[in-house]
Amino acid sequence: MQVIVGDRFNNFAEVAGAITTQDAIRGLTNGAAYKGFILGQGVHDKDAHVISVLSRALGLPCISLADDPAKAGREICHKHFQHNELISFPRKVEDNVFEADVLVDDRNEIMSDHVTGCHLQGMLLIEGIRQMFIAVSETQYEHLGVPVGGYVVFNKLDVKFEQFAFPIATSLRQTVNDFTQPRDDRARFVATVEVFQEQGRVATAEVDYTVFENTSLQPKEEKLAQKAVQRLLTKYAPDPVTLNELAQPLKAVG
Repeated sequence: MQVIVGDRFNNFAEVAGAITTQDAIRGLTNGAAYKGFILGQGVHDKDAHVISVLSRALGLPCISLADDPAKAGREICHKHFQHNELISFPRKVEDNVFEADVLVDDRNEIMSDHVTGCHLQGMLLIEGIRQMFIAVSETQYEHLGVPVGGYVVFNKLDVKFEQFAFPIATSLRQTVNDFTQPRDDRARFVATVEVFQEQGRVATAEVDYTVFENTSLQPKEEKLAQKAVQRLLTKYAPDPVTLNELAQPLKAVG
């Protein structure tokens, strides 16, 4: 069996004995001798479909280690482009505990510059954690009045990295430790989000965040933005005398 990862994870592929997406497609179309595939991170949907079809035509197994290979969607992940969505739809495993799969696309915005070494970037995991706790609040607590598509304000985000994460099967587990609704237009969560791979837990985050109704927070945010600009202008505005001097015609030199 061959593990397939996205082309940007070529360093990992070389070191770990995996192959990249394009190498896999090239090998399948050129009659390379494979015994089957396990899809890792970075393989976007279209390539995964091509590999699956070609494998099936040759009678080869093609395994996705994600329990749910379908991404959660634009509205849930709060992303405009599908390749920036990082998680599957959260599933409930017990009261106040939810899981989702990490589904990295090679074209993800966080990977658009470069990838260092063989591991998944820490910022990529943080973004997956962010998408997870927003998705959980909006899909699993909507019936309790949590605003959908609302403003999410971070009160605390404390992330601890415990070991390297690699571009293989990755899952997220969120445990909601506290849920309150201080007012009708908002809901506050305190939760723990853990990141797991075959080698065990690779990262954990303690999060505290509030979901607001758009109509409730947006006017306040706009006023604060205006005040911030006014303070900046007040601090750096040129002296009025200087402005008057600049307005005078230039005197001839010589």
